Amino acid sequence: MDEREIRRRLIAQFGIRVEPEMSRYVLRRINSGGAGSIPIMGGDARTGVAVRTLIDFNDTATDAPTKP
Repeated sequence: MDEREIRRRLIAQFGIRVEPEMSRYVLRRINSGGAGSIPIMGGDARTGVAVRTLIDFNDTATDAPTKP
């Protein structure tokens, strides 16, 4: 998984758009082995309103879009 894949999954599954630095942070957390729930800060993909949420990347294994 790379940064682009992380951004694609966040938009598709949660409707959150993140900046490149946030996707690098998420990638580092996943690669460290302690992914679990990761705090995500970004913007709502439709409205642009700031969003801060915890996402469990173990639940994002499938490509099917879901809402938390």
